Amino acid sequence: MMVPNYALIAEIRLYSFGYSDAKVIGTKATMALKLSSEQLSPQRHYDFGMRGLNALLVAGGNGKRSMGDKYPEDVIALRSFMDVNLPKFTSADLPLFEGIMGDLFPGVELPPSNTGDMMKIIDVVAPEKGLQAAKPFCGKVIQLWETVMVRHGLMTVGIPPCGKTNVKNVLAETLSRLADGGDTFMPVTQYVMNPKSITQGQLYGESDLNTQEWTDGVLAIAVREAAKAYGDGKRQWVVLDGPVDAIWIENMNTVLDDNKMLCLANGERIKLPPSMTVMFEVNDLAVASPATVSRCGMVYLEPVHLGWWPLIETWKEKFSVRFPAHAENLAKWSKSVCEAALPFVREECNEAPGIPSMDNNLVATYLRMLATFICTEHGIAPVEEGSKPVKTPEQEDKLSRAYCAMAAVWSVGANLHENSRKKFLNFIRPKLQSFCGQVADDMDLYQMTVNDETCAIEPINTIVPAFQFDLETPFFNILVPTIETTGQRYLISNLMRASFNVLISGETGVGKSVVVQQYLNTAGEEYATCSANFSAQTNSGNVVDMLENRLERKRKNLLGAPPGMRMLIFIDDMNMPMLEYYGAQPPIELLRQVVDYGGFYDKKKLFWKNVADSQWIAACGPPGGGRMVVTPRLIRHFCMMWTPSLSADSMNRILSGIFGGWLGVVKPELQDIAEPLMKATVDMFFMISNDLLPTPVKCHYTFNLRDPAKMLQGILAVHVKSSLNSQQDVINLFLHETCRQFRDRLIDDTDREWFNTNLAAKLNTQIPGTAKPDEFRDLIYGDFLDRGERPYQYVDSEKRCIDIFQEWLDDYNTTNPTKMNIVFFHDCVQHLCRATRVIRQPRGNMLLVGVSGVGRKCVARLAAHMADFQCYSIEITRTYGPNEFKEDIKNMMTGVAKSGGKGMVFLFSDSQIVKESFLEDVNNILNTGEVPNLFAPDELEGILSLMRPLAKAAGKETKDGIWQYFVQTIRENLHIVLAFSPIGDGFRGRCRQFPSIINCATIDWYSSWPGDALVAVAERYYGAAPKELALESMIPQLSGISQFMHSSARDAAEQFYEMLRRRTYMTPTSYLELIGLFTDLVGVKRGELMTKLNRYTVGTKTLEETKVVVDDLKGKLTEMQPNIEKAKKDTAALIIKVDADKVVANEKSEACAVDAKVAQEASAEATQCEREQAE
Repeated sequence: MMVPNYALIAEIRLYSFGYSDAKVIGTKATMALKLSSEQLSPQRHYDFGMRGLNALLVAGGNGKRSMGDKYPEDVIALRSFMDVNLPKFTSADLPLFEGIMGDLFPGVELPPSNTGDMMKIIDVVAPEKGLQAAKPFCGKVIQLWETVMVRHGLMTVGIPPCGKTNVKNVLAETLSRLADGGDTFMPVTQYVMNPKSITQGQLYGESDLNTQEWTDGVLAIAVREAAKAYGDGKRQWVVLDGPVDAIWIENMNTVLDDNKMLCLANGERIKLPPSMTVMFEVNDLAVASPATVSRCGMVYLEPVHLGWWPLIETWKEKFSVRFPAHAENLAKWSKSVCEAALPFVREECNEAPGIPSMDNNLVATYLRMLATFICTEHGIAPVEEGSKPVKTPEQEDKLSRAYCAMAAVWSVGANLHENSRKKFLNFIRPKLQSFCGQVADDMDLYQMTVNDETCAIEPINTIVPAFQFDLETPFFNILVPTIETTGQRYLISNLMRASFNVLISGETGVGKSVVVQQYLNTAGEEYATCSANFSAQTNSGNVVDMLENRLERKRKNLLGAPPGMRMLIFIDDMNMPMLEYYGAQPPIELLRQVVDYGGFYDKKKLFWKNVADSQWIAACGPPGGGRMVVTPRLIRHFCMMWTPSLSADSMNRILSGIFGGWLGVVKPELQDIAEPLMKATVDMFFMISNDLLPTPVKCHYTFNLRDPAKMLQGILAVHVKSSLNSQQDVINLFLHETCRQFRDRLIDDTDREWFNTNLAAKLNTQIPGTAKPDEFRDLIYGDFLDRGERPYQYVDSEKRCIDIFQEWLDDYNTTNPTKMNIVFFHDCVQHLCRATRVIRQPRGNMLLVGVSGVGRKCVARLAAHMADFQCYSIEITRTYGPNEFKEDIKNMMTGVAKSGGKGMVFLFSDSQIVKESFLEDVNNILNTGEVPNLFAPDELEGILSLMRPLAKAAGKETKDGIWQYFVQTIRENLHIVLAFSPIGDGFRGRCRQFPSIINCATIDWYSSWPGDALVAVAERYYGAAPKELALESMIPQLSGISQFMHSSARDAAEQFYEMLRRRTYMTPTSYLELIGLFTDLVGVKRGELMTKLNRYTVGTKTLEETKVVVDDLKGKLTEMQPNIEKAKKDTAALIIKVDADKVVANEKSEACAVDAKVAQEASAEATQCEREQAE
């Protein structure tokens, strides 16, 4: 490839612009780019190639035209070169570039920029938009304008919050006010879209696969409208506010280069008019191609350009209007504490892992909290017409200082990990004490609150409500208040009241969702609420469906909360959506678009829909294990709070409160045992969490607060009268439920024995001598002993279980066309007891993990039959897809609703996962009880009509209340049983991508069948063999041999894995195939033997019959012997006579031959004579 002569090209272009010293200036321009590429830092948005040179030359030409001969050419060139390049440089590279230009243009002084009028307008526009007209900010507005003048395609790049959107909007308003009817200063029309919040077809346009009809995309519509508007005296800005990647941006190359042409897939080309600019707002250009970067002008913004002090200044201006007595002091102290605390947080502390904040974000959160706390609701009245102070100035001052200290802790320090919070408090405490004397030396500032009546700072435990157990309260509605949950709920309620969004982060199971859900349940009549759960397969369309389904349609282009209300939208697991190849998260981008711009584009007709009266609460865990890093462009809109892991004391308070409260109601004499048992639970929980860590093979070894909660749910379900009569009964019940929730998921005997040993040790520490591992290994509780009332009670004998299960199995085979043949060996009995235990519980869902053929689905079907529940399973066909799956979900949900809340089991195996989107729907049902936008409007009305009487009886009469009652009914009565195999990467990936299948289900791990189970199964199958095989006498020997062969093969597979690291599985299916093959082979071989035996029998009989015939013939032959001798003599005489006659005949024959020869000769002579005579 040839390398162009940059200097020559620059020289010629400059001559065309009217430069007389073009050769020297062109060489300097080329050298400036060369030296910049060598000496400046490598940034993805830098371009020093031919297009960069062209931008310099165009700017130089513009400068020559505007300045003429007013300044020397080198001054004009330097001014133009600086204007073009400075916007894209980082703060560290600016001095270096200025040094390069100083060396190339020695002694040249820059003339003042001709932007005085624009700067004056900017100084007016910025405050009107609630911004400070800071010099760096105004400078970026000017730089953006200068870039617009030389590039029709440009990008504003920077880590938020750095002011990209505000810079653009201020420039647009400034140009509108400077409009003079010319071609330079004109009003601006903006077309804003997020390219990653919609599909590529929705962005550019696409053809219908059936009709081949073309439909324009959002970008095509915007460009077409902008092109039509050319000549109306306005600038048209098409703004693409979202990540740039190499997929969709490549279609923009013809738009960004000199062609200025948008080429659509239908062959249409739309020419961009001169007044149109294509802008991109991006976080970074990490995955943009160099071809894209070189085509665009760059304006780089950094938070350091603006700093955080303008935020405080703007807040002070607004605050001083309503609270003039406090604004100055609070602003001054706020600057002081932020100047000290922010560097300390960055240098000395650890923030939430993977969820970092920016200084501006923390300061903004601090100011939001001040606005939340200092208000009429907290006793500080604003200076407004008609308002009366409720406190004295001294009280207001004391109260405002107290809230200022609280806001500082819960903003600057809110996102800190628990291991840094003590360090942060030690640092900030003296500064808070200097401003607010109420801050005590021994007070945990993360556990403080402010008493509005006394204006004093108090420990938050003074407002923690007392817990009172109520038997009528559903288990999942029970919440024991703790210091942590009370504090978070207090902050959330205040921030929601002030219309701010909240992001709660923390490790899995620390109570994030519980706190938010409890707040939503008690938010008040002025709020409507809805929840959504994100997973790895969530897409932007799912978010749109959720919003359209839950928000009320006020107009065609307006969605919002019901009249007089605000909608609180809770997004759980916000960072779960999987990253695209180039790192974007479309559902997150759509969410950001709604939060940032207040709406989204309709999926079908692509018109803009506004979302009004809505606020957002989000929860997420730290990145890793399937969770991703969320773009900071979304996080900046939220007040961030890290939820520390629950302490042992808090967990013990929760568990003891529930268990002790329950015992106090049902068995007061046994209440004292509650606390030691729950202490053992907490100790065991932390030991398991620390020692049984997840690995690739044990990816489901994740434990959180949900696990002891499910254990308590099982305890509270027991039939008290029959199974809870002594302290040992309580201990046995506790041991059983603990094993069910924790031990049943363990994958091997080593882990199970470890669990049994340590559980006994922890319990004996609290209550000495009460537990031995051998005594609770096989405890059984169930509700199948009494078919009438179905009490959940202790079962004293496994034999009794087997008899009952066999009756149920016979009943199942009688009533179902598909028969099941189950052998109730020990492990099978245990698994069936576990399944019946979970299915009977509200929200009882199971994850059955085991290799194929181990009996998972048979156990689930029988357990559903025993509970008198319908067992629903999908039927896979060649055309089965997501739409058919959603129809099946509809059928299940409506079936549960029509049955009045009767339970239904949905049995779903990994072999039925045609599309991973199936698990997205299952994940939603497990977590929230609903699938967004599942029902059409007419179907939804039918559901509401069906549920209205039941919901009304429960005190819910509004449309939203009835829907929530329906969702609650589905969550409690649609029991999802997942049957997955641990073989391969599929199980591990699904656990990571869809966390609800672990968090919202009870796990039962099906191990390989033990030896006694193999023998029992073999005996059953051999005993059922046809009687003609005659196996009855050999069944014990055959069963033992079969078990030995299967176990030997399993051991050989393990040795094979150890040697070659290649896994081969000997499954129960293989074992049954062995038995079946042996039985079939015995039948075949016995048939072959019988065939040969029949042949031998028939042959022997034939030989015997032949012998009789031969003997008879021999007798007859003896009787005929004399006649034979006589006949022999007669025959000999006859032979002699014949021989004599034969000699005479021969002689006569010879004589006749001589006579014949003579006659023949005579005849020949006669013939000759006749011929001669004729002649």
